[in-house]
Amino acid sequence: MNLPAPARASALVAVCFIATGAPAAGADPAATPNDVLDRLDKAWGAKDAAAYLDLWSFPSPSAREEERAFVLERFASEESDLELQRPETVPGAPAPARVKVSAQAFSIAEPRGRVEQWLLTLERGGAGWVITGREDVGIIDGLVHLSLDPNGYQAAGLTLRFDDFFLEMQSGTIFTAPASIGPTALLFVGDALVRFRPWPETEREQLRQFGGKPELEDRVKVAFVRIHPADLYRVLSPARLEPDPRSRERVAVAQRFYRDQSLRSFVLDSSLPRSPWWLLPSLGDSSVTFQTRHHGTLTFTVSSSEPESISLFDREKRRQICLYPQRGRETSYSEDDARSLDVVHHDLRVRFDPRTYLIEAEDTIRLNVLQPSATLRLRLDESLHIHSITSPEAGRHLFFRVRYQDSVMVSLGALAGRTGEISLTVRYGGAFHPGPVEREAIQAAAEGGRAGAVPVLPEDVMIEEVLVYSNRSPWYPQGGPDDYALADLRLDVPQGYNAVAGGTRLSARTEGGRTQVAYHQDRPGKYITVIVGRLSEVASRAQGPVPLQCFSVGRTRSEAAGLVDKAAEMLRFYAQEFGPYPYGSLTVVVVEGQTPGGHSPPGMVILAQRPLLMRRGLQDDPANFTDVPGFFLAHELAHQWWGHGVSGQNYHERWLSEGAAQYAASLWTRHSEGEDTFRDVLEHMGRWALRMTSKGPIYLGYRLGHLKNDPQIFRAIVYDKGAYVLHMLRGIVGDDAFRRGLTSFQAAHRFAKAGTDDLRESLEKASGQDLRPYFDTWVLGTTLPRLRVSSRTSFVAPDYVTTVEVTVEGLPRPVPLQIALDLAEGKDLREVALGPEGAHWTFETGVAVRRVGVNDDRALLAWIKR
Repeated sequence: MNLPAPARASALVAVCFIATGAPAAGADPAATPNDVLDRLDKAWGAKDAAAYLDLWSFPSPSAREEERAFVLERFASEESDLELQRPETVPGAPAPARVKVSAQAFSIAEPRGRVEQWLLTLERGGAGWVITGREDVGIIDGLVHLSLDPNGYQAAGLTLRFDDFFLEMQSGTIFTAPASIGPTALLFVGDALVRFRPWPETEREQLRQFGGKPELEDRVKVAFVRIHPADLYRVLSPARLEPDPRSRERVAVAQRFYRDQSLRSFVLDSSLPRSPWWLLPSLGDSSVTFQTRHHGTLTFTVSSSEPESISLFDREKRRQICLYPQRGRETSYSEDDARSLDVVHHDLRVRFDPRTYLIEAEDTIRLNVLQPSATLRLRLDESLHIHSITSPEAGRHLFFRVRYQDSVMVSLGALAGRTGEISLTVRYGGAFHPGPVEREAIQAAAEGGRAGAVPVLPEDVMIEEVLVYSNRSPWYPQGGPDDYALADLRLDVPQGYNAVAGGTRLSARTEGGRTQVAYHQDRPGKYITVIVGRLSEVASRAQGPVPLQCFSVGRTRSEAAGLVDKAAEMLRFYAQEFGPYPYGSLTVVVVEGQTPGGHSPPGMVILAQRPLLMRRGLQDDPANFTDVPGFFLAHELAHQWWGHGVSGQNYHERWLSEGAAQYAASLWTRHSEGEDTFRDVLEHMGRWALRMTSKGPIYLGYRLGHLKNDPQIFRAIVYDKGAYVLHMLRGIVGDDAFRRGLTSFQAAHRFAKAGTDDLRESLEKASGQDLRPYFDTWVLGTTLPRLRVSSRTSFVAPDYVTTVEVTVEGLPRPVPLQIALDLAEGKDLREVALGPEGAHWTFETGVAVRRVGVNDDRALLAWIKR
């Protein structure tokens, strides 16, 4: 949400003290800044303009008159509340002669409200402390008390038109917000037809998966609409509103739907008087919540400030149906494109109580403000209460929260308009229960945990609980998504528990029934993860380029102890394939879970193992490689490069993390277990990828399978097809060029975000080939090649001759293809090039060919029919 924050400076900053601002006769001079603020609070509450002006020292009579007009306008409101920041005093420090404090005034003139934020300058003069300046630093001027006028308008023949979306009203009534606030709210009751057809083909396929057709067409009986009042006649056609004499018959239904829906969007969540207050949507933005006959209640939105500005979702079932940019806008973007701040360092202190899930924390955030502003936005889970936000320069900052968005809007006060580094200290606490570790999708908060662990038949076995505080929800104050930062952690847990994180473990000591642990993270990480439980160190390895430590719960200690050497071997292998390990150390934590799986935070790997008492088998799944030794550990370790060393620039790029990690684990399997096991892994991945590829392109990210509540679709396409695409690209460019391309990609984007185009360009530079057709077809599309193979062997003296013909559909450009000729003395392997037009080859073998194999090495992901 973008809030207006004018940086207009008041001309009231005094340059000298004159008699026009002398304290009132008989009043004692203000001895401290807090004395001035106490008197200001009292004068404002009493709406006493004279007392307010007596607190000032003005440079001229005209400045006094200007301030008098200003305060009288505020006092003319029905209600005006003032909130003042109190300057913090440092014991023993000399008293300053000048201080700046933040002030926030909330004025109400029903049905409108306004929040203003100022920076007041207080100075000590001969007559004590006085106010010498007021600077406007922020304003929220579009607050309204929303309601419906019971007198409606005829809806028959009217249409509401938005991007790709039409609500055609055939009969009924449109109710609007009262004229005093304008038509920012519309509520339709009657009979209408909704039509929604997204312009991107990928989104039409998602709509087909949702409702069976590539467009939504359904009957609607009621709809609630929010727009900017000035947009009414842009979206309504024809542009007319005529009173409806039957509106009273429908007003009860309208009010009921209004009560159900009005608090769900554009609502300011704060302790302002007479809350709740609604915000006016920005020009061009809109929200339509409509009740359909066949699909329940859906919401369509246009948010022009977002890169993917058009959305259709089911709020009750938490399903994102469509999400895409408006026509003519870029389809490729980075989450960081419009960011206004960059978090540089966290100094995070947390006291955990794992029995009650309570945490009390203080985070001093050093951040770089990239754009001048009066406010900034942080993310913190709504369940956590903020006690205070302070800074050395501005003291206590004013803030408010945005409902349903885990957002905190912070007034910068004395820091308003500044760019560069600042520090904020956020003190907060509350009950917070983090999610389970056995779901690898714990890596992505905004994706809702949809890429979960392998499905398993339910079985009642006690699992030792550990709490993993990671990035599923913002449990500590954060800037934008996946914002790389350094960190120092001081973690406090009850005796008998341990706290483990990535980075260097500086100390751990127990006293007074509590254990304090300190960590230093000197390499940038996308997020901070802390795991709390009854964990013991079971192994460590100080020698070698990467120090390792391993922690475990009680029942997994024996398995965990052997992982350190295996992890060190994997790190060496990956360094050869992808370049240097991104972090200075590695911490491995082994816990119990209902299913095997894991999570890979920066500098850390968490593995979940099934207790031995669980006897029931796992179901077949795209991610089920439990029969391949070390596969899960190899996958999670690969995320240190793919996901942390380089991060995807948005949710579409999830395959750069999961697909690359899956392929890395496959390469480790080839290295450690041999070619046959590697081909078995490729066969498993290929089977699932071919089965699910029609459900959507790799580039759809977490949304794959979301509508069907089927995480296997996500894993089959993003994990397995993503890995297979990398394998095919390796065959196209060659091993050496592929390795050069990946290592240069890692080096160029270390601790930064990148996209599919960046990877393509890196591989093109390394190989000298144009790879765009392959990426367009395999990553952005759903097409995979279909091969039809025929072969014939005959004796043509003096040799046997075998002819192989392959016809093909859906191949973007030539690919290498292996043809295996089975002879009595063994296999004769031939490497050929297969183009989009197909090909045929003739081979002289000297002896009879028993069988012709095509693609036996699994180099190509394709359907093959003989």
